Amino acid sequence: MILCLLYERLGGGAGVGEGLVEEGLVPRVAVEEERGRVWADVRGLPVAEVAENVVQWAWERRLTGVRCGAASAPVTAYAAAAVRGGGEGGAEVVVGGEREYLAPLPLELLEPEDRLLDLLEGVGVETCGALAALEREAVEVRFGEEAVRVWRWARASDERRLFRPVPQSAPSASLDFVDYVVTDPERLLFTANALLGHVCDALTEQGAHARSLTLALALANGEEWRRSIGTARPTASRATWLRRIRSTLERLTVPDAVTGVSLVIDATVGAATIQGDLFDAGFATAASVEAAIERLIEVQGPVLVQPAPSEHPLPEQRTGFTEADPEGSIAGTVRGGGVPAGAPGRAGNRRSDAQRSPTQGPGHEGDGGAAHTGPDPEAQEDTDVAVATNGSIVDDAVGLTLQLLKAPRPVLVETVERRDHMLPVRYRDGAWRAIVTAAGPDRVSGGQWENAYAREYYRCVTAQGTLVWLFRDGCGEGWYLHGWWD
Repeated sequence: MILCLLYERLGGGAGVGEGLVEEGLVPRVAVEEERGRVWADVRGLPVAEVAENVVQWAWERRLTGVRCGAASAPVTAYAAAAVRGGGEGGAEVVVGGEREYLAPLPLELLEPEDRLLDLLEGVGVETCGALAALEREAVEVRFGEEAVRVWRWARASDERRLFRPVPQSAPSASLDFVDYVVTDPERLLFTANALLGHVCDALTEQGAHARSLTLALALANGEEWRRSIGTARPTASRATWLRRIRSTLERLTVPDAVTGVSLVIDATVGAATIQGDLFDAGFATAASVEAAIERLIEVQGPVLVQPAPSEHPLPEQRTGFTEADPEGSIAGTVRGGGVPAGAPGRAGNRRSDAQRSPTQGPGHEGDGGAAHTGPDPEAQEDTDVAVATNGSIVDDAVGLTLQLLKAPRPVLVETVERRDHMLPVRYRDGAWRAIVTAAGPDRVSGGQWENAYAREYYRCVTAQGTLVWLFRDGCGEGWYLHGWWD
């Protein structure tokens, strides 16, 4: 639940937010000082009681125009405070049915731009319920992208993150010697080893590794001896940190006996994992892979396949899969010869004419006289590539992999007219994506009767920097997304 506190006195929002936290009324706040608005996180708390206490506290501080509302969505909490939450000791709490609660309220509560508000009112949409009843596509096409945000809020779908995540406390452990003091470094090491167990367990729970930690020794004369200890690589290994602490204590020189030991982690990073290819014989997993594939063959039968490239000009029909030779298939898989069905791998190290994409490969003959305009095949004869089992083409020369969809996906495309073709400027695949530049068209056609095809391929760079592959179907007059490069 989110609590929204409104007041008229501007300029003191930061103090109001800090006061709510210092008084223990709420655990976290977010302040919009210029609007006289304070958001409070009240999840897991008795919302009605907290809201009344917050309002009472605000009136006692002589804030004017105090209003308070609470709901699951921030937009509903604000609407509840602005419309009905008011009066000393009063607050509006909305529990469930938030969309219905917003329905009769005016659109101004959703804080749309003035231009958008005029457009909506011009077509008779004046309440949140009237806007929420519309389809998203209709709102976006007619009123623009900003209207989608207002439409979501009208449906009580507000995903704003108002509060910063709570930082995790640094793992630490300490022990005080109450009835005695310690002067023997070995006893200090024994104590440090016990404390390291708690610290390293906490790191493991957080999924973190420590860069450095501070070893602090409390002395009998009231002073404190501190040393920062680091490792070459971040780690949560108890043995590694114990070795570093031992090395430090062996050189220990302190002016008095030790009355306490504490360990505090100074800096952490996310735990890194070592990644590799199970089918790589050099990754020390070859024996396990062989045993697993042997069991699969015994239970499932032939599960090893290998790519079978053809001369078909269409990329989605160019590569098929055939059963791999059972004899020596296990050893061949580990060395890269065969590939389990559905597993990533390589089927070759040289691009054939059939493996080139329409935008890069040579002309093709077949399928009823298929023809393609492209560069000379001899110019690309020595290009090192690999074809993955999913049909993607890996070009080692440029470091990009063409990821083909299993089947071209229909998309909406906006175009501008050029001399002999239509150039795409943006396309919709879940959301509209602007195209910064488009290279093409590269045309491929062929086939006969119902199997005829004619396509115009474009290599496009989106505003997000993604290189995508679009084509226009000359037979069906539709646009399709065929894949992307990564």
